Amino acid sequence: MCDDHSASKLALPGLTRRGFLYGAVGLAGVAAADALLSQFPQRLALASPMRAAGADGASAYSMAMHIHSSFSEQSGSMDGQMYQAATNAVDVLWWTDHDHRMDGLNYRDVTHFTSFSEKGASGQGGAWTWTVAESGPNSSASTGGIVQTPCSPNDPVSGGALQLIAQSATTTLAKYGYYANCDPAGWNYRDNLTGQSLLIDVLLNSGWSNGYLELLINTSYHEAAGAAPAGEYTLSYQFVPGGQAISVANGVNGVVTVPVTPGSWQTVTLTPSNDIANLWPDVDYRDFALWELTLSAASTGDLAEGYFDYLRFDRTISGQAFFEQQAAMEAVLASKYPSVAQQQGLEVSLYLPHMNWFGPNVALPSYGNTTSGTYSAFLQNTVVPAIHTSGGLASYNHPYGYGDPAELSQSAQNTLLAQVAGKLLPSGGKPAALGADLLEVGYKLRQGVDLNHHLALWDVMSRNAVFLTGNGVSDDHVGTNWYGINNNWVTWAWAKSTGLSDLLTALAAGRSWCGSLSKFTGALDMLVDGSVPMGAVSVSSATSRQLVATATGMPQGSTLQVLQGDVDYAGQSGLAANTAVIGSYPASQISGGTVTQTIDTANSSFLRTQVVTSSGVILATANPVWLLQNAPPNGIPAPRQT
Repeated sequence: MCDDHSASKLALPGLTRRGFLYGAVGLAGVAAADALLSQFPQRLALASPMRAAGADGASAYSMAMHIHSSFSEQSGSMDGQMYQAATNAVDVLWWTDHDHRMDGLNYRDVTHFTSFSEKGASGQGGAWTWTVAESGPNSSASTGGIVQTPCSPNDPVSGGALQLIAQSATTTLAKYGYYANCDPAGWNYRDNLTGQSLLIDVLLNSGWSNGYLELLINTSYHEAAGAAPAGEYTLSYQFVPGGQAISVANGVNGVVTVPVTPGSWQTVTLTPSNDIANLWPDVDYRDFALWELTLSAASTGDLAEGYFDYLRFDRTISGQAFFEQQAAMEAVLASKYPSVAQQQGLEVSLYLPHMNWFGPNVALPSYGNTTSGTYSAFLQNTVVPAIHTSGGLASYNHPYGYGDPAELSQSAQNTLLAQVAGKLLPSGGKPAALGADLLEVGYKLRQGVDLNHHLALWDVMSRNAVFLTGNGVSDDHVGTNWYGINNNWVTWAWAKSTGLSDLLTALAAGRSWCGSLSKFTGALDMLVDGSVPMGAVSVSSATSRQLVATATGMPQGSTLQVLQGDVDYAGQSGLAANTAVIGSYPASQISGGTVTQTIDTANSSFLRTQVVTSSGVILATANPVWLLQNAPPNGIPAPRQT
């Protein structure tokens, strides 16, 4: 992918990648272009516009602005996410891993197996939910649970161990065990494995040899590397009665055989990062997470029986050191995926609301004695000022919440809209959205709330002259299929380059639009009276103004809508959107990618455009332009002045 401006001058707005390649190489090079495209999924040709040029001479760059990797709480890796960005022709990937997971705040460091309702130490969250995990032809003898004896003499909390018994009804492998579901405790063992050791006490009963006790770690998804195919990696630590210590990689499944002496308790120290580096030298050992943990007994015929006790987590790296490690890992990925520019942000997320930090000099905040009750004030008075002082921008993330329940009724969504809008509006000296600059609006469905209600929340802010740049995101934690996931929106910016300063400048000015990665590949822009661009705020006594709206790459059968809403400063008395469609232009009727419309501006208002399907599904939306009769009471931010 070309990032220079000479390439952009060759490409027309909305031209597909396939069309650009064909045009660039000529007919004689069609076969070569096809060969290049065949290296990636066909969806590559459907991605962002091929460096469309904006009215101000800037270029269109697509951005994934909320992405998680092995430093957060699921199976994603930096490698997997970068592959998705490159495959889907996304120009910029912003790393926004959770700060409190890098810090390991409230993370559990020991389990004594006194009961399945055992909680961690003070401040380390609630009890884990130990869920039975069994597979294969287990006989009726397979079982497990908490026992009071025997227990490890090394454990300072006496009484309690996890007993595990497995017996296969045949010679086929059968397992019986428990998965440690830490969701009720805030996922407080899920973190990056670098610098981490697991210490566990093991006791094997004597009299069996065909089987093992297992500590299984499910870790991160990676693309194919060396002899390993693409997939989610696992580490199976297999404790066996005697024998040799052996490590072997079977594709993405690593087996580390740990011989122990039956009949006595032994402490075993496991260092997953070292084993990953040994088993898979073709991948970056630092890019792996402790995602899931399961303890089991396994049998291939014998009755395999033993005990686990006193599980400890020794974490030697955390906080800013992890953040700096991620920055170092970016350099490795930059050479592997040269078409994708990386920008390192951070998600400040100890409690709700979460807030992304975009900019230079990002640093993990020190929470001190911050509680859930003081957290919003901490964001407003400490975090956001620090972001702005550093020259960065703050994003108010998933404003309705981060869950993924079923879609709520429309009446329930209307109620939530009013509640959240009332909370985000300025009041009593509290700035709108705690002082954030961006608002995540491009979610097809989040916390049971649909896209229309996310956009309506944004419109409530706009009608009150709260100038927030709306962006579309995925908040992806997995990195396996950006194109096909439900929330697959990305953000495009009219910027001079993919450099940090240029991207921040565009975002601060609202020079961006967002849309579905799989449904919209074009460009959106607005220009009023030849001088007021999308994102800007203009104050004029004129009662009629001229809008030129740009929309390229529109899908067949889609329509560009122009929406207008009064800026009426309704505040808490108007907690719903007041926009109305004032212009509708089918794709087949948009000549040259632009339309011109006269706008009634007798009242202060804002405009935005959106692209919809024939059934009214919104595929993309532009940021607003505000056309005011009088200066807003809180002034106009410098980046939005015309």
